[in-house]
Amino acid sequence: MKKDWRVIGIVFLLLVFMSACTAKSQTATYKLRQDDENVTIQNSYKNDTLLKKTITTIIQYETMGVKTKKKAESLLKPSKELYVDKKGLNYSIIFKEKEAVETIEVDLKLLSKDDAKMLPLISLPDGDFDSASEKANAKKLTNLGFEKED
Repeated sequence: MKKDWRVIGIVFLLLVFMSACTAKSQTATYKLRQDDENVTIQNSYKNDTLLKKTITTIIQYETMGVKTKKKAESLLKPSKELYVDKKGLNYSIIFKEKEAVETIEVDLKLLSKDDAKMLPLISLPDGDFDSASEKANAKKLTNLGFEKED
């Protein structure tokens, strides 16, 4: 009988230990509103290590100096091509009646440093992506004027 309780106790301790070690990924959202442009950055991280970023920018055509959807498409075509065929990046842009909604998904575990250097993304973490800190990135974003959302 004592042996059974020991086995049950050991199994229980193993379960507690394993559940504590398997931390779930979390998200933090930051917003920047300037004139006719809104930027939202959602960071996915585990412990303090950044895993992914989703950057969504809403740009009014008027802000770009154009009045039509067609002109906005031709103006933004070169920036769209900048993100094509890069491992760890997913880029999309939707042209609406008076604004464009650009979404860039960045997987920091797959994106190469060389590709990252060529991208005009101010929100990318400094240093090594494998150990990029959510806290350090949050500080960088707030220094740039982003506000954290709860």
